[in-house]
Amino acid sequence: MYLSVSEAAERFNLSKRRVQLLCEQGRIEGAGMVSGVWLIPDTASKPKDLRRSPDFAEQPSLFETETTVLTLDDVCQSLSIAKATAKNWVRLGKLTPDVNGKYFSPKYVDSLVAAIRSGKNDRLKSRRNKSGVSGSALYKDYVHTQENRDCVEALLELGEIHGDNDLRVTLANLAVQAYYQSRGIEYGSNDVLVDFLAWHRDDTVFYGLITDLLHSDAVAPETLARLHDTLNQGIRFVKGEDSLGFAYISLRDLGERKHAGAYYTPENVVNELIRGLYEHDALAYKTVCDPCCGSGNFLIGLAQRGIHCANMYGQDIDPISVYLARINLALIDPSLSLDDLREHIVISNTLLDKPDRCYDVVFGNPPWGSDFTADEIIRYRSVYRTAGDASLESYDLFIERAIDMLRDDGMLAFVLPEAVLSVATHQPARQVLLSSCSLAFVTYLGNVFSGVQSPCVVLGAAKRHAGRIAGCTVRNSDRTFIIAKDRRSDDGALPLNMTDAEYDCLQAIVTIDDAAYLKGNATFALGIVTGDNKRYVAEERFDGCEDVLKGSDILRYGIKPASHYLRFEPDLFQQVAPVEVYRAPEKLLYRFISEVPVFAYDDAQTLSLNSCNILIPRIPGLDMKYVLAILNSSPVAYMLMQQYHSVKLLRSHLESIPIPMASDAVQADIVRQVNRIMRASGSVETLYDELDETIMQLYGLSRRHIATIRKTLEGRNLLLR
Repeated sequence: MYLSVSEAAERFNLSKRRVQLLCEQGRIEGAGMVSGVWLIPDTASKPKDLRRSPDFAEQPSLFETETTVLTLDDVCQSLSIAKATAKNWVRLGKLTPDVNGKYFSPKYVDSLVAAIRSGKNDRLKSRRNKSGVSGSALYKDYVHTQENRDCVEALLELGEIHGDNDLRVTLANLAVQAYYQSRGIEYGSNDVLVDFLAWHRDDTVFYGLITDLLHSDAVAPETLARLHDTLNQGIRFVKGEDSLGFAYISLRDLGERKHAGAYYTPENVVNELIRGLYEHDALAYKTVCDPCCGSGNFLIGLAQRGIHCANMYGQDIDPISVYLARINLALIDPSLSLDDLREHIVISNTLLDKPDRCYDVVFGNPPWGSDFTADEIIRYRSVYRTAGDASLESYDLFIERAIDMLRDDGMLAFVLPEAVLSVATHQPARQVLLSSCSLAFVTYLGNVFSGVQSPCVVLGAAKRHAGRIAGCTVRNSDRTFIIAKDRRSDDGALPLNMTDAEYDCLQAIVTIDDAAYLKGNATFALGIVTGDNKRYVAEERFDGCEDVLKGSDILRYGIKPASHYLRFEPDLFQQVAPVEVYRAPEKLLYRFISEVPVFAYDDAQTLSLNSCNILIPRIPGLDMKYVLAILNSSPVAYMLMQQYHSVKLLRSHLESIPIPMASDAVQADIVRQVNRIMRASGSVETLYDELDETIMQLYGLSRRHIATIRKTLEGRNLLLR
């Protein structure tokens, strides 16, 4: 058996970075690297720590273990921050090396971590730091009943729940309230758990489910006393609503959720997935399985629509979720036996333990971004085609497993990140899917998970007609259409969120003859990352300063008058491109975040911040202002919008743009039009439209394609100068 770096770090009471260094130094016996991952034998001993603070080598130890010092890398690992961020914090006095001004003591780092976790220090809370998140939070989008939201919010405010046992007792008390209400049993106080355990043993099913959840048939008096106020909070049973799961995910620690990749599904998303299955007649008299069922909200949704609970199956790796899922089904269907519930809804790792039967429908919301143990990584890579040499993504593995769990003609329906349709790292998952299935439906949902900036989709696929996309129903917020012709991009992406006419238009742009590309023919650079704009960037001029541009200062073919100023001292900043890039005789500046590409020409060696990035094209035979015109054109805006669906303009996006090669005469005409726009004193819309028409012709677009582009871009702010 082997341990991952994380597991070894916990066992040895070291940082993960320290364990990695020990592996690299060969100081952990038997440790080896497999597919880029360090694996440590579970029999390995903690190496003796040879590090000592030089000035204190002969001093008595201050701790029970020998005195150690931590490097900046160790601190980065403990705080889950980038090294550049840590260096910036040191420079700004937010992080203090307390040993010789260079190293950190474990005591200092431990106190800093504790302060951050307790909320006394909000350094990580104000950053986009996923690993540093902990604590509980109200997951209000999960249910619609305000009374139940208020109940769970009150539980959070009371703060009496500490540890797994307290959580189980609280959930069991809420479950008994729901049981009494579902069966029409009157009760006085909300503190009903002890009464139920004493007087309702005759209901062997629900009594068995509650004692499963508690891991006991009694609750200690001291626990009841400590949770007095908590147990007097009341929940309302609403058929079709997973109020127990809502309480659990809100009271469960956020850090545990993120470690497990658990993003629980809001009720409206559950309903959208079930609607897709109903519209494709996938549910009538069928067996269904949720391989990562959580507390059963998808199963509840099916039961609410008349699907018999006896046809439902589910499994999950989290025991409490499984106990709640069984309770939820028992609340809906009193006829279910305890044996049926325990056999149909089981505690199991679906990725490691395949069910012993196949199903007509496999559906749900698989985990995203789970952390795996070293043993799991080895096993997955030996079994799954989607477990390549790169980092493993749990939902890719679940797609492959779900297909294996389906009967022929069965239906798969998952809630997934939209990235699975297009990002290169998920190409193996798309290949596995289309090698066995045809696409049935896809619904674009946008950002529907509380606190998670990741657009997602509901994807439905049938295990028949492998590789077929034609016939797929596509739905988004404002329209629904059916794809009539099969399609696939050269890079294996699935371009689904466009009609056949829109897809034809995109193909006309990306398949032009005699095109050049920026890839390998340009310098790309980020604007300055100061690390502390409040300190370094001013809104009024001062001695020694110069203009510095933000993304919002950039317009198509123009730059707003400067309103921010900075003294250019690169050594003080967190991240700076080579100085010669900022001081290039000519360059293009562009907004990193924008609905449409926005580029401007700069020959004044102007500085820019990181919301304003830099491009210096060097395509042989092409004038920089000609490239500027292409990048600001409607065909390019249309292509980027349809192909990437992102407001962030990444280097990889720019490198994929086909730039028409043009004669010197054509370029000279376009550059002349660009100069007219740049020098105009009034409105430039007419001049821009004339230039845009010229570029449409360079791409060889038909009037039908041009109409499609204009309709798609209609109403968007082109941000002209």
